[in-house]
Amino acid sequence: MVEADHALDFLLSLNGSEFRLECGYVVKIEARSVAATPHRPQGLKYSLTLHDLAGQRIYGMDNAHGLRRAPEYDHRHVYGRRKLVPYQYRGPAELLEDFYREVDRILIERGLQ
Repeated sequence: MVEADHALDFLLSLNGSEFRLECGYVVKIEARSVAATPHRPQGLKYSLTLHDLAGQRIYGMDNAHGLRRAPEYDHRHVYGRRKLVPYQYRGPAELLEDFYREVDRILIERGLQ
């Protein structure tokens, strides 16, 4: 019997979702099951992004492409930095927690929360 992964099911259920925060910023979530590969051993392709009032992405976490000259696919797009930052994927619940922790930090830093 295969054990259900409710955290993964929840993340996958958010695919295509957009959430407008009270401050007007928008969170977009994409998460799809894909064939497991060496680059995506978890069999998941994801993109979680935060957009400002103008629609500009100011933060994101994804595994859509590899990092330059590195085998990692999981990474963060940090606002104000051109260089991608590797991210250690630990699971779907942790991914959501890590993303929203950074969103909260950004909003606090900008005086929006």
